[in-house]
Amino acid sequence: MTASTAGSTDLVPHAEEIVGAAGRAPSHHNAQPWAFRVEPGAVQVWVDRSRRMPVADPADRQLLMGVGAAVYGVRLALAALSGRSRVRLLPDRREPDLAAVVEAVGVAGPTDEEARLYAELGMRRTVRGPFTEEPLPVPLQVALAGAAQAEGAALRWVAAAGERRGLAALAVTAEREQQADPAFRAELARWVGSPEGGRAGVPVAVVGPSAGAGHAAEFPLRDFTGGRRDLAGWDERPEAHPTVAVLTTPGDGPTDWLQAGQALHRLLLVASAAGVSASYLNQPLEIDRLRTRVRDELRLDDHPQLILRLGRPASPPHALTPRRPRAELLRH
Repeated sequence: MTASTAGSTDLVPHAEEIVGAAGRAPSHHNAQPWAFRVEPGAVQVWVDRSRRMPVADPADRQLLMGVGAAVYGVRLALAALSGRSRVRLLPDRREPDLAAVVEAVGVAGPTDEEARLYAELGMRRTVRGPFTEEPLPVPLQVALAGAAQAEGAALRWVAAAGERRGLAALAVTAEREQQADPAFRAELARWVGSPEGGRAGVPVAVVGPSAGAGHAAEFPLRDFTGGRRDLAGWDERPEAHPTVAVLTTPGDGPTDWLQAGQALHRLLLVASAAGVSASYLNQPLEIDRLRTRVRDELRLDDHPQLILRLGRPASPPHALTPRRPRAELLRH
């Protein structure tokens, strides 16, 4: 047993373990826009704005969702260390890049769900390849919606034919506009291939389908090659009719985005434990006027934050995407 602070395990000797768990979080283009300071009784989670994407994400909405996902990873790591935790989001107005403080507030064993989801941190991955055509079981859909709700968000399934046609049309429009924008393609190129020596970004091995294959589906997958001749997308077409859901939040500010990230990570881990993976159809949410139309098309009272494509991979998934070294993420 390590030394304790306020009745909880001293976190400092476990700093790399905590950061390793938190660093497995999903983020926009795997940019990993976070840093951590581990203190005896708390973990500070910081925003690394050097990894922002001003063209696709000018308000840093997706960046903060990634940081929120890392906050949930910290929570699971503290639970695995037999510690209860309490989260304070944006706790200091003088430090806008201090996204959250996760405080250790007591000793208790992890719940069965926390133990199960912690074990999935090294298994969950984004899958851009084809999924099987089998629908997600209703009990799993309920569990995924419950995971989002537990974090202050909601999961809206897009099943009605008219809603699917409308959302797919908006995704097609957004994909075309983005791919026609040289600034967008240049920003995408920064994060695709082997950025930072292969420690972040989207590796060639998981770049996903080519424009021709990805755009032949009901919902167009993003063309991560951005027209680059040095990258080749896969020829495999995605499944014809994917399971699609929209993650929403009641509000639409930085705190809501951080909560959305926690909800995203939690539901993705629940899905992973059931053999289900996800990729994203976020193109229409990255253009303000189309994001408004998504909300109108689906008659949402809440604000759409992410569009998820969910399913069981049709073939064994590729290797996990790379992660930044733990020492690089630690602030002292």
